[in-house]
Amino acid sequence: MQGRLAGLVVGLVTFVLMAAGGCTSEAGGNPTPQPTTGVSESGSEEPSSESSAPSEDETYGAPAVDTPLDATAFLTQPCAVLSQTQLAAFDVSRPGIPTTTGAVAENAGPFCTWHANPDLGSTIGVGFLTGNKNGLSDTYRGRGQFEYFEPTTVEEYPAVYASSPDLRASGDCLIVVGISDSLTFNATEQGRLDAQGSCDRALAVATAALATLTGGG
Repeated sequence: MQGRLAGLVVGLVTFVLMAAGGCTSEAGGNPTPQPTTGVSESGSEEPSSESSAPSEDETYGAPAVDTPLDATAFLTQPCAVLSQTQLAAFDVSRPGIPTTTGAVAENAGPFCTWHANPDLGSTIGVGFLTGNKNGLSDTYRGRGQFEYFEPTTVEEYPAVYASSPDLRASGDCLIVVGISDSLTFNATEQGRLDAQGSCDRALAVATAALATLTGGG
C-alpha cells in the first residue's frame, strides 16, 4: 500500500515536469518564466515595475489561495497533520508511517501513511508536494497528463482530484489541496471502496488535515 501511495505522489510531480517540457528556463529542476527587466535612469537593468501577481497563463487556470497556510512544521513530521482523535474517525488505531527521506520525499515531498484496522482494508495518506514549487498551478499545468482531473474545493481552499491511471474503481483516490500559491498537499484513500466511496474518504482525510493546518484540528 505504501508503495502505491509513493507512486501516486511521484506521478503528480512527474506529469508536471512532462507538461513543462517547452519552458525555456529551469531553477532547481522546475521550469520558471523568464523575468522581465527595465532600464533605470542610470542605464542599469532593473526588475520590471509590472505587477508581480501571476497571469492566468502562468497559473494555468488554477484558482489562487486567498488565505495561505504555513505548513513548515509538518514537513519534518507529516504524521502530525492528523491527530489521534481525527484518526479514530477513520478507524485507524496504529501510528502513522512517515517518509521524510529517500528519493520520493526528496523529489516529491514528505508524506505519511496510516493503515486502518484490518477488517476495513483501508490505507489513508497525506503528503506535502514540495517538489511542485508553484502550488496548484503546477498540478493544473499537467492536467492534460491525468486520466482523471476534477476541480473542487475543500473548506473554501482550491483543490482538484487528479490521478493517472484512474484507479477509483479499484478503491484508490487522490485529492490535491492548495494551501498557498507555492505549496499543496494531497490526501489519499487506498482500499476496497468503490469509486465514490474512495473519493469521499480521500476528501474526508483532506478536510481533517486542513483542520489541523488551520489550527482547528
